[in-house]
Amino acid sequence: MPTGHQFISYSGFDGLELASRIAAELESGAPAFPVWFDKLEKRRHRLRPGEQWPEEIDQGLQSCAGVLFLMTPDSVDPLSVCAPEVLRARRYKKPIIPLQGDAKIEKPPFILEGREVVSFRGAFEQAMSRLREHLAWVASPAGVLRQLEHQLADANRDLRRADDPLSQQRYRDEIDLLREQILAQREVVEAPDQVAGRVRERVVRGIEQERAPRPAPRTAARCRIVNASPGTVPRYFQDRHAETQRLARLIEDPAIRVCFVVGRGGVGKTTFVCRLLDAVAGVGAAPDDVEDLPDVQAIVSLSAAGTRRISLPNLFADLSSLAAGSRATELAALYASPQATTRTKMLELLAALPPGPVLVLLDNFEDVVDGERLSVRDTDLLDGLRAVLAAPAHAVKLIVTTRVAPRDLQLEQPGRQARIDLDDGLPSPYAENLLREKDADGKLGLASAPDALLSEVRRRTRGYPRALEALFAILSADRDASLASILSSTANLLPDEIMNVLIGEAFSLLDAGAQSVIQALAVFDRPVAPEAIDAVLAPHLPREAAGSVLRRLVNMELARKESGRYYLHPVDRAYAIGRLPRGTAADRDPTAAAFTQLAFLSRGAAYFQQARKDPASWDSLDDLAAPLVEIELRMAGDEHDAAYRVLCSIDPYLVQWGHYRMSLDLHRRLEGKIADPVLRVRNLEPLAWMESRLGQYRQAIVHCRQILDEKDALDSTSAVRALYRLGWCYCELGDISEAITYGRAALDAAMGNGLRAAAASSMSLLGWYYGKLGATERAIDFCERAVVLARALDGVNTKAKTLALEWPRTPLATSLCNLAGVLLDVERWKDAISAAKESLESDKERSDVRNWSNGFLARAYLATGDLVRAREAAEAARAADEPENLPNVLVLLGIVRLRQGEKQEAADAFRAAVDKADALIQFAPNHNCLDAKGLGLAGLSLCDGTGSAAAAECHRAARELNSDQGVVRRVRWLYRALAPCDPAGLLDAARA
Repeated sequence: MPTGHQFISYSGFDGLELASRIAAELESGAPAFPVWFDKLEKRRHRLRPGEQWPEEIDQGLQSCAGVLFLMTPDSVDPLSVCAPEVLRARRYKKPIIPLQGDAKIEKPPFILEGREVVSFRGAFEQAMSRLREHLAWVASPAGVLRQLEHQLADANRDLRRADDPLSQQRYRDEIDLLREQILAQREVVEAPDQVAGRVRERVVRGIEQERAPRPAPRTAARCRIVNASPGTVPRYFQDRHAETQRLARLIEDPAIRVCFVVGRGGVGKTTFVCRLLDAVAGVGAAPDDVEDLPDVQAIVSLSAAGTRRISLPNLFADLSSLAAGSRATELAALYASPQATTRTKMLELLAALPPGPVLVLLDNFEDVVDGERLSVRDTDLLDGLRAVLAAPAHAVKLIVTTRVAPRDLQLEQPGRQARIDLDDGLPSPYAENLLREKDADGKLGLASAPDALLSEVRRRTRGYPRALEALFAILSADRDASLASILSSTANLLPDEIMNVLIGEAFSLLDAGAQSVIQALAVFDRPVAPEAIDAVLAPHLPREAAGSVLRRLVNMELARKESGRYYLHPVDRAYAIGRLPRGTAADRDPTAAAFTQLAFLSRGAAYFQQARKDPASWDSLDDLAAPLVEIELRMAGDEHDAAYRVLCSIDPYLVQWGHYRMSLDLHRRLEGKIADPVLRVRNLEPLAWMESRLGQYRQAIVHCRQILDEKDALDSTSAVRALYRLGWCYCELGDISEAITYGRAALDAAMGNGLRAAAASSMSLLGWYYGKLGATERAIDFCERAVVLARALDGVNTKAKTLALEWPRTPLATSLCNLAGVLLDVERWKDAISAAKESLESDKERSDVRNWSNGFLARAYLATGDLVRAREAAEAARAADEPENLPNVLVLLGIVRLRQGEKQEAADAFRAAVDKADALIQFAPNHNCLDAKGLGLAGLSLCDGTGSAAAAECHRAARELNSDQGVVRRVRWLYRALAPCDPAGLLDAARA
């Protein structure tokens, strides 16, 4: 269970010397126990000039594992400075060990009656030995049981002295709970194996539930509900009349696309918004202050602190689910396209939604905002939200709750945004009404409290709902607390400080078991099932199932619930995690039973590791929920090597489903943090591969060089792969000479290490490079030699294990594909068709082969005048969706359609070519994409009868990057293919 320091309570008048000896011996002896001792605190500079000593003492008591009360004549005096410390320790349910420091003191004070006394009247060394033994026992299950029995005796004693019915009832409630806890703890002492077995059963049951499909929220809503609401609206909700009216008007205003609800933590943003959305959906009471609720077709909820997180993949998938019929499938395919820009994807999505408003709640948005730069950290998400703001008229309206408003998003289309500030808490009488409503049975004294007292509470807390809830939690947890005593103890606090202090006080008043559940919950940054908490606390043999504790905490306003899962308010989570020591790497050992952040994070990750679904059933991003949570927990717990291994297991699926940027972001977050040098190299490889695939060639070059620099951890395959990728990147940037240099280096390294498949692929790519230079004979020679080498490997399984590193795969398909490309340069149409067809036949799975080889087929058929087959091949190439070549394929498709007299269909293809080229050009100047864009613009000019100046400008920019003979020849050939459609010479400027 929780570990911490021992607080030494003593009188400086007659106990300083002995207290100092005890403190020094506890910290220096074996086993060592950390202590909180005021003289040491000053020496350690943890108490600085100007700080409030009573507050430091209180914090020391709140966070201690127990209190050592040194009994001397002055310390046991009722007026001693020790008396309030002992009383506070009792309130915080801390074990108190009386230490007899003077022969005149034979028994502890009345309020400590029954506690075992450790005597220091004899030899000091023997007394210290007994004290160490007793401290170890107090932390054991038997010691915890004895502490509960002390608390029960205290409660019974206080009940006998209670003189009003409300106080008596609060004592009885606590006594009932303590009796239940004592029975449960006694079982932990007497039958630990049985308790441990029940914990394991709960964890196994939780793992099975994690693997099972989650049912959609069931509601009687009058509109479609996508995902559970991130907030539960309590029956005691108060005020926000003006804000509710304004938000309702903004929802109906067609000019507004995004509405920010901004306010500090705990001010009630989520509840305020969810109250109105529940009313709009017909699942909550309509606010009195809104006459006509807007009609909507759907409400989508995402929360940075919830089960369904704020991300572009989730936003796109949830909105796509609203599209009719086959459009949802088409949108999923569009999202999986790596070369389609986020803007393009979002525009298609928005246009596909059926009529009727769709409200999207993005809750706790501050978690995706960089607090220093005030910018959205996820660039994909930012681009998606910008598209919502900039798109033509559509149905989607965003409601964003946040503590920090993102400046970069607010600068986009400011006329289409609105902001509601919730800077102030609840005014009178709403704050007072909230407190009275919460005290439904009147036991806490809130329902009958004088108006003046409640008014003072509102003034001191500024009416912040979370502060009022924390005050309610204090009264629920402490039978001796009253409004007057709470106000008195916080009299010196500023209003901005009081909420955090009240939250800390509420936490500290809980029993150790409930505190442990909250701290275990705090390591998860999302709602989790109670069984996940059981798994984290399993080594500590919790006496109660986490589910029962969490239900009690929800009733006390100290935890929150969403669809059977529990989480903490962000303010509470920050406090709870701050009370949990970070720990050391050794704490991850399951046998260590450590009570630290690293231990909890490791156990939480292990729970989700077991909760993974069978990979054979993985079909969408939702199926990867468990490994994605595990990755986050591993990274938070500094287990970066383990996080990398998990990422490797899901990378092929992320890539296959189009989540390139999610994978890229995870690999980038691991960059520089992986300890194993071999794994460090392997993490760099997918980074370079995906960056290259997305057109981020310069970043890919940096990572390839880093791979080659890791000489001690570099195997020959990784080295060849990096050299190969470097050559490709330089080729796409227009530096063919440098591409050939690295291509030759890749070939030499592959041949020297017996990597024949890699050698064949490298050799054929060298042929492609020479083709770009215009050295056609040399190009064909390299490609033909590569084909011969690859044929000798035919039938050997050379496919990579993961999609993220799909090279070298089927080198025969690669070599034949490149051969087809260079044969086109010398107009050997039949030979090119034969090579391309064999390439397709040799590997029917690879999308890159289907894209490039079908593209070459389309060019060959176009050259021979077979427009029907040319179109079939171009359509097949387009369907394969290879990002780096798709702009070229779309240009070919546009030319064929135009030659067939289908101007509108041709214009669509040319326009798509321009968009796809722009998507790659945004990362780095790329002569290939600039030429494709120029050809696309030229084709569009033929479709609408305009000039081609913009096309000419694109080609000029391309020639500045690369003017090699082979590159220019290929562009001119395509213009010749367009010539029959240009009798008026509209493309003369572009051709030049």
